[in-house]
Amino acid sequence: MKKLNFRNGVLLVSLAALFQTLTALAQLPGAGMNSAMVRLFGDNISFTTRADVQVFNDKNQVWLQMPSVMASTDGKMRIDVDLGLLHSSALPANIVAYYKKLGMDRVISVTRPDKKALFIIYPRAQSYAVMPLANEDTQAGAEKLERKPLGKETIDGHPCVKNLSTVKTLKGTPLMQAVTWNATDLKEFPLRIETKENGNTTVMRFQQVNLNKPDPRLFDAPASYKQFMNPADLEAAAAKKAGATTSGGANAKARSGAKPGSTKK
Repeated sequence: MKKLNFRNGVLLVSLAALFQTLTALAQLPGAGMNSAMVRLFGDNISFTTRADVQVFNDKNQVWLQMPSVMASTDGKMRIDVDLGLLHSSALPANIVAYYKKLGMDRVISVTRPDKKALFIIYPRAQSYAVMPLANEDTQAGAEKLERKPLGKETIDGHPCVKNLSTVKTLKGTPLMQAVTWNATDLKEFPLRIETKENGNTTVMRFQQVNLNKPDPRLFDAPASYKQFMNPADLEAAAAKKAGATTSGGANAKARSGAKPGSTKK
């Protein structure tokens, strides 16, 4: 499986969790709510919001759409995803039914920089996997955010400043760049984030933004859940319990196909 690049990925951490488990999507571009992406939210360290991610290829065709719920506090980030609501031309038709059978169709990803860990939680399977975070992805507070105004627009009734936002290291090295629409009536919260990478354009839209501090218990795995050191072992255990085989066959078929996001001639 292709190693995910957390520093250069443009998608939400939920995708990182999803891709680690759904290895049929191994050819997708790197994913992760890295520290640079977190900085795009500016001084909004605590919030809850509904998010919708769309990824367009170089022909402006949507090849992935993923609704989710996000929560953040004190540098911790949680993303809830229902696989049944994800749409992707790179997703084999039977994969959703397979993971639903295993109780893995709901995925909760919790980024914990304080523990240098990413928790991938499956509520229906009452299990979770722990993955390490790179040191640089635990340093969101040590990175600079610069915004250059490009204009003004209104999104969902909120007045926004459209900015070219750049995240840099303290030494001034650029880490990532995005166009953001920051709502002036929501403490500059970005209601839309648009990034480009490897011919793909990722658009993140946020609604129902609540800037109150969420419940701290949302950022821990339940003590009663069984812990695994990686999603593959968790999947194997869930498959054994469900009396199913692992998804290797579907994965091989997907890996032999066209690159996600591309258009066959």
